[in-house]
Amino acid sequence: MFTTLFQVYSPLLGWTILGFLLQKVMPTGWNRWVGPHPLGRFMFWVGVPLSIIGFMQGVDLSGQIWVAPLICWLSVGLGAGMASAWLWWQHLRREGLAPTAPMPWSSAQQGSFHLAATLGNTGYLGYPICLAVAGTTYFGWALFYDLLGTLFMAYGFGVWVASRYGNSCIQAWQVGIHILRTPALWSFGMGLLLVREPPPGWLSQGLSAFAWGMIPLSLMLLGMRLAQVKHWGSFRPAGVALLIKLLLVPLLVGIGLAFTSYPPLAKLVLVLQSGMPPAIATLVLTEEYDLDREITVTALAVGYLAVLLTLPLWLKLWGA
Repeated sequence: MFTTLFQVYSPLLGWTILGFLLQKVMPTGWNRWVGPHPLGRFMFWVGVPLSIIGFMQGVDLSGQIWVAPLICWLSVGLGAGMASAWLWWQHLRREGLAPTAPMPWSSAQQGSFHLAATLGNTGYLGYPICLAVAGTTYFGWALFYDLLGTLFMAYGFGVWVASRYGNSCIQAWQVGIHILRTPALWSFGMGLLLVREPPPGWLSQGLSAFAWGMIPLSLMLLGMRLAQVKHWGSFRPAGVALLIKLLLVPLLVGIGLAFTSYPPLAKLVLVLQSGMPPAIATLVLTEEYDLDREITVTALAVGYLAVLLTLPLWLKLWGA
């Protein structure tokens, strides 16, 4: 297990710290060209889509792999249920202590709390961790979990939560457009076609090399985003959300998977993906719908550090 942890932590910490330091020392004028915003747009439109096609070369698309998005939807439901239960308990506690006192959490805080407890970083962070732990053989499970699970949850359930608790309103057809215009979804479909009709060897090797090259870039982008965190407040609500997202949800998912016949490494990948810290998408939704930024950025920053502590636990319990 120590060898596996070293293989995971070395690039995970190394590239993230490099991105963090670059963002701190980079001249302000350079942000326009190599800052987190242009780098994020490149990853969204080019890096991630081509990486998906590259990683899908040689992926085993057996029937069992299609359970991955179902596990994602289940984990989101578990997180949402526990988040709602916590807020309901807070409401009952307030009524018992001081019935006339206002609700301790504002609507914006409740929205950010729900997002942090449900939507995980199964792409930028989940991909490199699952690749390091389980290799390319079971990467398809992580891919299906992210694209057919987290993607739809972020632009479906996430948008619904943000619009309910925020100051904006979005129509159902707009949610559909958000999903359909996502390049990763189109590249996923193209990757499925290329699995059945493989491209020439040189192209397949080039796509695979490009995909592996995007892993350090995605981690550097994550480090740049963490370097932009200015206020680490609201530790209590962020801590409760992380307890749900990083510990309770993957624990329940792992216990449920223990009774199935899926391959051990596939189970581990699903547990790891269900236990990823809050996604960058939570910050995007927070900004778009004017939710509580302190809870969101605190959950993002602390969650990234906390996953380094929970990873050995899942390897110990469900590692093969």
